[in-house]
Amino acid sequence: MPVPTPRAALLLALAVALPLALGAGAAAALALAALDVALLVLVLLDARWAPGPASWRAERRLTRPLAAFAPNRVELRLSCSGPRPAMVDLADAPPPDADAAGHRARLRLTPGAEATLPYQLVPRRRGRHAFGDLHLRVLGPLGLAWRPVRLPLGEVVSAYPDLGPPAAAAGGPAPEAGLSRRAGGREGREFAALRHYAAGDDVRAIDWKATARRGAPVVREWQPERNQTLWLLLDCGRHLSARLADGRTKLDRAVDAALALARAAAARGDRTGVILFGAEVERVVPPEGGRGGLATLAEALHLAAARPVESDYAAAFDALEARQRRRALVLVFTDLADPDTSALLLARAALLRRRHLVLVAAVSDSDVADAARVRPRDEGEAFVRAAAERISDERDLAAARLAAAGVAVTSVPSSGLAAAVVGRYLEVKARGTL
Repeated sequence: MPVPTPRAALLLALAVALPLALGAGAAAALALAALDVALLVLVLLDARWAPGPASWRAERRLTRPLAAFAPNRVELRLSCSGPRPAMVDLADAPPPDADAAGHRARLRLTPGAEATLPYQLVPRRRGRHAFGDLHLRVLGPLGLAWRPVRLPLGEVVSAYPDLGPPAAAAGGPAPEAGLSRRAGGREGREFAALRHYAAGDDVRAIDWKATARRGAPVVREWQPERNQTLWLLLDCGRHLSARLADGRTKLDRAVDAALALARAAAARGDRTGVILFGAEVERVVPPEGGRGGLATLAEALHLAAARPVESDYAAAFDALEARQRRRALVLVFTDLADPDTSALLLARAALLRRRHLVLVAAVSDSDVADAARVRPRDEGEAFVRAAAERISDERDLAAARLAAAGVAVTSVPSSGLAAAVVGRYLEVKARGTL
């Protein structure tokens, strides 16, 4: 339906005032009716004369996939093939689970020209997001009415975790290289190169044959083995469903850490597989290396969602053992705040460590740690501190029991999880634990 403009409202006011100035009577009423009809016809004709859907060409450009929880540039391009310049109000329809700024504007287009409207979009969750159609209101040539125009630009776009990991995960300098040099060749088992002896090198790393040939001390350099296997088990149950102060869930942080670790592993020639589990095993991605493996992992992880269900660790570990016979590094992303479920995790992880190297990455909550240290000012804050202390104590007790059973535990605030797990992986590689 056409939308009248303030100019049309002013003309309507004049059309009412003029008959009233002529006085009451049939003539005045007839004149008022005639003016109203004439104004209505003009408004309808003005809206009809405005360029319709066939005159408009629109395109939405963006980088696919979107980066979740990060600014993404979206660009709208609009052109009109009408015979005259057009004034248009433009409004894009961004996904409801995203924050958008600058997606509405008023533009003036000349025939054949193209206007560009860039704006920013921040998805508030991972997964698939639906854009709606592009909505226009085009001003008629008389300036009496806006003509609504809807251009079909609806589409579904995926939002992946923001792939901005620490330097080590992005293929930066490998810390294990420095460890290897200082430790004189005990780190890693694959021969890498020969080099001249340097102060601080272990004399056990000296290659005596090469030293005799060159007439100067030469040491062997070793590098961590390649083509090893990592399995990342992500708890999609209630343990990682808690929402943090920044609006993300603990599972969001675990997904970011898992992808950072997969990138670090791919850069070092290792293969990474993923098991997503909640009340049952939801998805298994077999280990794969290289860029193709990262793309497959990102596709699986961007749809991972936490649900209010009890997690079945036994099902996840059974799925792993059925697929992995050789020794592998197994990282379980979960939380240790619940003593009952921590006991189940302890029982299965202790069995799994007989064949594999098991590491539990516990996503802790910095707000709970802060609440356990706060000085209470009233009874309510005292109860909050007592509850926080109990949660922290149960988490520490579960971590101690896992460590006593030979299962390594990394318990860090969610914001530092990615750096922590990548660091532990690099340590495992440098020391040749696998």
